Amino acid sequence: MMKLLLISPNVEFLPDPIFPLGLAYIAAALKRQGIDHRILDLCFVTDVEAELSAEIASYRPDLIGLSLRNLDNVSYPHYTSYLPFYREVVDIIRRYSDSRIVLGGSAFSLMPNEIFAYLDADFGIVGEGELAIIKLLERIEAVQETGKRLEKCIMRDQDVGVIQKLDEHPAPDRSRLDNVAYLEFGGMGNLQTKRGCPFNCIYCTYPIIEGRNVRLRSPKGICDEIESLIEFGINNVFIVDNEFNFPVEHAQFVCHEIIRRNLKIKWSGYANPKFIQPRLVELMRDSGCSGIEFGSDAADPFMLKQMGKSFTLEEMNRASEICRSSGLSFCHSLLIGGPGETVETVQRTFDAILSMSPTAVVCMVGIRIFPGTRLFEMAKKEGSIQADQNLLEPCFYLSPAIKDTVLPFVEAFAKKNPTWIFPGMEININRKLQKKIRRLGARGPLWEYMKMGQHFKR
Repeated sequence: MMKLLLISPNVEFLPDPIFPLGLAYIAAALKRQGIDHRILDLCFVTDVEAELSAEIASYRPDLIGLSLRNLDNVSYPHYTSYLPFYREVVDIIRRYSDSRIVLGGSAFSLMPNEIFAYLDADFGIVGEGELAIIKLLERIEAVQETGKRLEKCIMRDQDVGVIQKLDEHPAPDRSRLDNVAYLEFGGMGNLQTKRGCPFNCIYCTYPIIEGRNVRLRSPKGICDEIESLIEFGINNVFIVDNEFNFPVEHAQFVCHEIIRRNLKIKWSGYANPKFIQPRLVELMRDSGCSGIEFGSDAADPFMLKQMGKSFTLEEMNRASEICRSSGLSFCHSLLIGGPGETVETVQRTFDAILSMSPTAVVCMVGIRIFPGTRLFEMAKKEGSIQADQNLLEPCFYLSPAIKDTVLPFVEAFAKKNPTWIFPGMEININRKLQKKIRRLGARGPLWEYMKMGQHFKR
């Protein structure tokens, strides 16, 4: 039987180190099939080569899998590409092992052919990996029985199918990962209640990675996993769904089950303003929700339409009012610079968000362009990018009308608004501040502590 070494090479610490949930799902699938495997998480490793070489020497794997979560930090103008580090990891593996390498993860699914070539891998898995990794191992072993080696290939959804009933597959296996470290340095664990995104934001990669069909986990299965998280010492989690509160009924059922079981957990997640209701927010708060983050992108009616948002400015105002009235912390996330953006639309967005009095605002300037999105097609049509442009190198869309003026405008605005975070400009967030806040024992998303931002900076 083949031995498989799973590696998480994701070492980013801003805004926080993220627990490798996808890799834990793969581990659970392998465990269910009785397949010999180990996990090496590089997030907290100080000497990557020493750790990799020692693990390879002691385990001698037949196949090595790399789960790539992100290509870069999608932050303009100070962006960081993770691909050179991924290649360094692959080079180290090649120096110490002749094992074949399989790539997977959300980042790989966005540009599989380009990343496959860049890292010179042997195999790749696009989309969900639980079924595909088992299928790949079966193919490798079947070909080996004939005395040959399976040729290089990339497996896609059509090769294995998409998981329709999530509850028929095991929850993530966290037993071989350092859960305590992620809580200490990242302030939370993570959890998924559904897969798939039916919305039409022009830049979004969720539909590419997970598909448009929304597939729900049962409240029972979700809460069973929460109980497991608590056993691992995780008392704060971030729900990684693209929108926790859609469908509303499913979100309500999940909250009811948490309350019924009296689970002592704090949690947060993304939400859509359109589906915020007083009763739902009350249930969320009573089930341990400490804050929600709206993927608003804009607060100008014209720009909301341009960005392909499913809600209106009026619904954003209403959602904000419901959160304020209930005492639930909330954050609006903005993307400045989309098609048609002007200084006037930016100002209207900022003014409107200020009037909503959120706990904090996270504002990105410039929008990372990914193949397969509507923004990619729009940028090609406008001539902002070339049809054959290699987008492994981060490329950002920034409306020509504000390209030369937006950064000074934002810098001036930020000086008067200390609860607004501008990650790409390292305003009100940086590695030093993140470490300081976490050392003080802060749990949950960093934005929840922005009201104390001045205190943390002193």
